[in-house]
Amino acid sequence: MQADFLKGIRFADFTWAGAGPFSTKIFSDFGAEVLKIEGKSRADPVRVGGPFRDGIFGINRSGYFASRNTGKKSVAINLKNPTSRETIYDIIRQSDVVSNNFGPGAMERLGLGYDDVKAIKPDIIYLAMPMYGENGPLANLLGVGMTISAVTGLMWQTGYEGEGPLGPGTHFPDHAANPYHAAFAVMAALRHRRATGKGMKIDLSQVESTINCMGLAFLEHAVTGVERERLGNRSPHHAPHNIFRCAGEDDWCAVAVTSDAQWRALCDAIGDEELAADPALATAEGRLADVERIEKAVGAWTATRDATAVMMELQAKGVPAGVVASSRYLMDEDQQLKHRGYWQVIDHPEIGESRFTSPPFLLDDERVNLKRPPLIGEHTDSVLTDILGYTPERVRALHAEGVLE
Repeated sequence: MQADFLKGIRFADFTWAGAGPFSTKIFSDFGAEVLKIEGKSRADPVRVGGPFRDGIFGINRSGYFASRNTGKKSVAINLKNPTSRETIYDIIRQSDVVSNNFGPGAMERLGLGYDDVKAIKPDIIYLAMPMYGENGPLANLLGVGMTISAVTGLMWQTGYEGEGPLGPGTHFPDHAANPYHAAFAVMAALRHRRATGKGMKIDLSQVESTINCMGLAFLEHAVTGVERERLGNRSPHHAPHNIFRCAGEDDWCAVAVTSDAQWRALCDAIGDEELAADPALATAEGRLADVERIEKAVGAWTATRDATAVMMELQAKGVPAGVVASSRYLMDEDQQLKHRGYWQVIDHPEIGESRFTSPPFLLDDERVNLKRPPLIGEHTDSVLTDILGYTPERVRALHAEGVLE
């Protein structure tokens, strides 16, 4: 499906790295024209940070950059060149949204703060998404995915009993909460402008956004006054609730029993009559009190079985279970993702055919077709001539002056 639902919306997109580009990618995937303003002299860090196709470095070969910038147009401009501002302003005049995820003050130093932009485009929607928001005692602190995971409490409640905090294994805030909250805010602002004719500034704190994903821990503290302890994969409310090693070099399956009926079904599946007959284990409270014994029995059963077989056997009995999937498993073995056409193959001029994640839903039973990510500066000349109306001579002069890269 060619998704042109947002056709006619244009972004002047100054975002870079993870969360910001993912926010604007959502719009480009659904038909908006996202002009990625970037430079060769100071490239987007994920362009030069990899991972690179076949391990070969290249500013157009980063898989991370490609996955976060599908469908965009790249306009390479040297923002440090004092004469670049006129061209940037011309792009903004033709845009609906200006987006950035720099720290407070960065856009202002370039003459691109909200007041500057509003002066030339009164109905502009301006998205800023710094770590802590744009004002306050900590607003100027630097933020990346790891530090945001730390200061929001994500790391605090992730880890094993009696051990220190752990990260989630990826820059979780960059890939989930922050881009989707930002996209929703922009959609709300676009709807508001359609109704009122007025633009607005969106000041999205990535810390506040990520805290929204920590709801249960905060709710427990609010209700009980007690801070949740780190329990690894265990649950304070249910047992068994853990991952169990299966046959194979590094294969695991998660099992989460959340009701007494599921407990009885689990005992039946693993064929443990002793556990099933013990009245002390008939309730969650009793199972939590004897969790070590239960996990030992379940682990002995899973250890001789294939992880996928464990998942399917338990699911057939009505017990929630899931393979602990690796990247390889998800891309090559997960039959459900294959059935739904989740992985899309896009042919790229430098990295060749590569698989990309789709938007996680079907529309009228169809996938949204992704467009390939841009080469750096690929659309510079066409944007200036076709959208801004510059003459070829003027474009050549801007290249000669070092404004365009």
